[in-house]
Amino acid sequence: MKSNSKIKILYIGPIPPEVGGAAAGGVATYGWELATQAQEKGYDVYILTNVNSSFTKNGIKIICWPKLNKLLRGFYGEIFCLLNKKQIDSLDFLDIKEKINISYKAFFLKKILQEVRPNLIHVLHILDDVNFSLSILENRPPLVVTEHGVALLYKYKMHKMYGIRDKRLLLKRVEGVLKRANYIISVSQFSKSSLLNTFRFPSHAKIKSILNPINANKIPLLNRKEKKQELGLRNKKVILFCGTHLPIKRKRLDIFLKTVARDEYLRRNCKVLVITNDEAKIFAQNFIIEKNIDGLVLEYQPREKLAEYYNAADIFVMPSEQEGIGLVYYEALLAGVPVIGFFRSIEELENIVGIYIGEKFDAKEENEKDLAEKIKKVLNTDFDRKLIRKRVIERLSWDAKFNEFETVYREVLANKS
Repeated sequence: MKSNSKIKILYIGPIPPEVGGAAAGGVATYGWELATQAQEKGYDVYILTNVNSSFTKNGIKIICWPKLNKLLRGFYGEIFCLLNKKQIDSLDFLDIKEKINISYKAFFLKKILQEVRPNLIHVLHILDDVNFSLSILENRPPLVVTEHGVALLYKYKMHKMYGIRDKRLLLKRVEGVLKRANYIISVSQFSKSSLLNTFRFPSHAKIKSILNPINANKIPLLNRKEKKQELGLRNKKVILFCGTHLPIKRKRLDIFLKTVARDEYLRRNCKVLVITNDEAKIFAQNFIIEKNIDGLVLEYQPREKLAEYYNAADIFVMPSEQEGIGLVYYEALLAGVPVIGFFRSIEELENIVGIYIGEKFDAKEENEKDLAEKIKKVLNTDFDRKLIRKRVIERLSWDAKFNEFETVYREVLANKS
């Protein structure tokens, strides 16, 4: 497919603040970078998102949701709900307030689809209500939906993060989207297998795992010795932990710190650098003081500063219990830094890049002693930083991976016709 200029894609979901959006985080970054790649490959790209007003950036048309007060949203929602009672009744797992909100969005989506006339729609998160709003509409374009490890949300009972009252409703919502979507994209093979093992997957729908691509420009390769000097991290090996979302419960910052505290070699020869959220920052600071560990704890850093810390590190350690994939592993590898982390993620990344990148850790089966031995093994291994970065760019960058999204888009368009 050499020219996609006549193919319109409507992406629905958040975009990051640096391009005018309101949502920082992995889904927003994923959506913007995916849309940018599609636009560069010749697609006609639109994004429906929460912004103050519509605008165009880098050739991408950004459409804002209508700004109406609650009274008007409720009015339009109730009218559309009554006019589409049969479709709304099929969403019996939603309460009346949720049904009205979904109907309100459907009312405006109908107008937007009439104006844009997209060939396909790609919703960037499986838990976005807009999936159900689209299902109400007749003759809508094919629907592609990305899931970012939703089975982990179910396992860890994190439904309240998305305003979902209980775990049972999370199950019903996910299965409701699976029933209505034409294609599901999972961000890793592990995420795909977890989805299939946790939820009922309908026979008509299709699923493909596409390992989350990375923007290689986010993390340049810098001189490690110089960065250590500039950041005051010289004289010792630097072990970096970077995690802000459930850093203790899921990413197991506690195991990491206990590992360093209990191993004499690591305490004597290493400096711990922790970048995390406010709550975990207090926990880590108190632990480091109590155990007399040489460490520095920081809140989350802007991209340029974060790149410097990655480049100053000798090893990246995040011994998570589970990850959909873990983009921080990618970021460390772009800086030529070997990694230790959730065994499924490291295994999948290592298979893709084709070289040894560090050690796999299973928090359910292994302990602090095991982790300490793996850290020491990696610290005493000579890694070619340039080769690590080169392989990541060759096999995990957007340039390398976008064709897999194109394969999905071609398939849903072919099935439509």
